[in-house]
Amino acid sequence: MVPIAVFDISSSSIAGAHALIPKGREDNPHVSILASTRVFTEPKPDINIEQFVSSALTNIDAVISTLHKADNHKPKDVHVLLASPWFLSQSRTIIYTKTTSFICTQKLIDSLIDKEITFVLEHDMGRFGSMGKEGTIIEKQITKITLNGYTTNNPFGKKTQSLEVSLTVTVSPRQIIEGFKEHIHKGYGGAHIQFTTSPYATFIVARDFLKAPSEVMIVDIGEETSDIAFIKNDLFLYQQSFPVGFYELYRQIASTNRTTLSETRALIETFRLGKLSAIMTSNVQKSLEASGEIWGKALVEHIGGDGSQIVKIPSNIYIVSLTPFSLFFSAYIEHDPFITHAVGATALTLTILDNPTFKEHISSLDPEQVDDTLGIGALFATRVL
Repeated sequence: MVPIAVFDISSSSIAGAHALIPKGREDNPHVSILASTRVFTEPKPDINIEQFVSSALTNIDAVISTLHKADNHKPKDVHVLLASPWFLSQSRTIIYTKTTSFICTQKLIDSLIDKEITFVLEHDMGRFGSMGKEGTIIEKQITKITLNGYTTNNPFGKKTQSLEVSLTVTVSPRQIIEGFKEHIHKGYGGAHIQFTTSPYATFIVARDFLKAPSEVMIVDIGEETSDIAFIKNDLFLYQQSFPVGFYELYRQIASTNRTTLSETRALIETFRLGKLSAIMTSNVQKSLEASGEIWGKALVEHIGGDGSQIVKIPSNIYIVSLTPFSLFFSAYIEHDPFITHAVGATALTLTILDNPTFKEHISSLDPEQVDDTLGIGALFATRVL
């Protein structure tokens, strides 16, 4: 077993863990979580990108400090999961045609992809403001290649007059990623750091450890944002984000009860345990319903409920969030009329990807302190480190 560090850089929180994973790749690995923690940022009405990044870097330092105090291992590998808004995902279609036949080669496809990625890096980073001047690639994947209108898995060496490449690419601002690296390196010396997106890591773990079907939708709900990923034939077909997360619930409760983040978190937990007064229970319930409707509406709009549906909604949906929000959001998905209608005759199957789901593969010195994203990150590390 070798020690690793896993970080989850979410929209308004940073989590980290030290874990032991098998030294070599195993078909049925087991990971042990040695220590873990998560630090939250207070919800704010307006997000300034510079302040947002500064807060994340401060929280990374705090998480690293806590982990070093809790565990003496010195990991040489660090795996970082990114949630939105730290990345931008694009699904692109590249079309190349000639009046005469040409031979499709690896070099040709690579050059077309490089040009498309250069375009994305030069034109689509504006949302990151002053920190989006340069981008760095986190993930890229070819989802489909067609020659003369016919899909093929073996295009090389074949003659054609038209080539079409469907590509999914994920990029992040270079300045932000380098800042994350710098602060992680301060805590872990010359450790090797690898970045991936949380939805992609979730897909790999569900595929390898739950034998997930080849066609699924992943819904990953963070504090300020939610990420959606569509997988078909074990490939990322489509991925996007929308700016509503479970902090919307916090805001609804805070506006009614004038509470801080810490007080709101305690209030939600007390509500979950059924220990609030009747009046407070009623207030929290109303806030739950209001925030759930806002989130559910945003979800439906971004998966095509506004008439722009791009891909078929799979009958298998995987949900990732922090406890106790997974159950809350899964209920909205399960009862949404647009989703149930879009899925069609096939029964909708919802799976919450929490640590109990992976109990055969994850153990911890303190099971109640390990949040689900860190467990997924540790399992994903067994496939890439």
